[in-house]
Amino acid sequence: MPRIAAPTVAEHREQVRSALVDAAERMLRDGEKLTAGAVSAAAGIARNSIYRYVDSVDDLHGMVLQRYLPGWDHAVTTVLQDIDDPQRRLVEWVRVNLEQASVMGHGWLMEIGRSGAGTSPAAAAVADHAHRILRDWVGDAWAALVPDAEDARLYAFLTLGLLRAAFDQLDSGVDLERVVSAATLATDALVASAVAAAV
Repeated sequence: MPRIAAPTVAEHREQVRSALVDAAERMLRDGEKLTAGAVSAAAGIARNSIYRYVDSVDDLHGMVLQRYLPGWDHAVTTVLQDIDDPQRRLVEWVRVNLEQASVMGHGWLMEIGRSGAGTSPAAAAVADHAHRILRDWVGDAWAALVPDAEDARLYAFLTLGLLRAAFDQLDSGVDLERVVSAATLATDALVASAVAAAV
């Protein structure tokens, strides 16, 4: 059995996994490609030991993303949980997501998902979580605003598209306050026009 630098084997495993995720995050932030050899070296473990702690190098992409989901989700939930008006809920959903993107750095996080997360269990968990956030907040709000289910689904995806465009503007260097102002105005206008059309 290899020597461990922790009181228990379980704690040792967690320490090594954390070191691997730390190393993967540093590399991903720097735009480096993750390989078993590079991540192992950066984490200070033998290359042939990495698969004792993670299922795949792809899984490290998802594990890095998972570090940021709880804080982001908590921020969204805290802002929205006491808002009953569905129009205001959509506007605030856009606002808080943009604020979190600014704080955590949206671009490099999303690049992880696009470039290497693959179909690993950790990446699948991240995708499921993101879809739940969309369904629970955006889908439910639109369902309360327009009577037709297909229209509600369409407007939910338009809202998501608006947020993605706003993320792109943030990532390109546009000031957060300007992006938030434009995106929330656009969301408000989308809701107002959709509700008027549904009457």
